[in-house]
Amino acid sequence: MNILRPITLLALLVNLNICTGCDNQRVVEIGDEPPEISGNDIHNEQINLKRLKGKVVVLYFWCNSCCAEKLKLLEPLYRQNKNRGLALLAINIGDGKDVVESYVKSFGLTFTMMTDEREMIAREYGVFGLPTTFILDDQGIVRQKVLGAISAEQLQKLVER
Repeated sequence: MNILRPITLLALLVNLNICTGCDNQRVVEIGDEPPEISGNDIHNEQINLKRLKGKVVVLYFWCNSCCAEKLKLLEPLYRQNKNRGLALLAINIGDGKDVVESYVKSFGLTFTMMTDEREMIAREYGVFGLPTTFILDDQGIVRQKVLGAISAEQLQKLVER
């Protein structure tokens, strides 16, 4: 009898046992009402996603190592559309408040910024790559989900839809 077969079977069973809960992680998709986000932004202002109903909301999940430079590209979009019912919430994954504040200051960012140091929000949304962008309509339903980088022009077009 080939000894590799029992070892392969054993390795497969161990993997299945370890990953038993893997499929239970929620992944937010187009058409979903996303999980509530509540907490404080970096300026200690209360954030509550439900209060933003009536606005188009862009949720931008990012981290220092991959996406910090792209944040400044969001600012013109926000300034151009904030009086037309756009809310932009950038959620930093894994970095502390001080790191995020330094980006806000150095790039002159005016949109809402929040930290998710323990990655709890990212897990609830099923974010597994950064940046990840969700666009919610004025009723709070996910209408677009973009994995990876997106240009300001592309984001503008998606927001206008």
